[in-house]
Amino acid sequence: MLLMMIYRNARKSLSFMVMLGLGTALAADGPLAEPAKIEVEVAPKAVEPGGEALVTLRVVPKDGVKINRYPKIKLTVPEVEGVILSAEGTLGNPKPPPVDNPESNYFNSPEPLELELQIDPNAPSGRRKIEGQVKYFYCVAASGFCAPAKADVKIPVTVR
Repeated sequence: MLLMMIYRNARKSLSFMVMLGLGTALAADGPLAEPAKIEVEVAPKAVEPGGEALVTLRVVPKDGVKINRYPKIKLTVPEVEGVILSAEGTLGNPKPPPVDNPESNYFNSPEPLELELQIDPNAPSGRRKIEGQVKYFYCVAASGFCAPAKADVKIPVTVR
């Protein structure tokens, strides 16, 4: 009888501790404010009107974060009238990873997403910060929490 009472109390305590731990883990594993650093480079440094500027973007995860191949990383740059045409580029896989190999869905290292910007033939000379947006999905390695993320980017473009 005594053993039965100890067993029941131990089960209740264990259930409570598991629920408390799970609640704490769920509360701590929400979306990250900044899961990755976004790096942007432009070549050439100065572009002739009517030319092209190559934008290279990398999504560099913070420690403990993995960047997904699916859904794809997407960079969108809206048109800036008289300066550039709109452009969009993606990097990643078009389909989810195989069920038996979920680790294949993550980039092993930051890969470059390249996007060509068409400069308007009548674009005036000067430096500009062209606004764009990058969208991607990430997972926290320790908890398995995954979420979409987006970040605004400034693309430095100089027209000669």
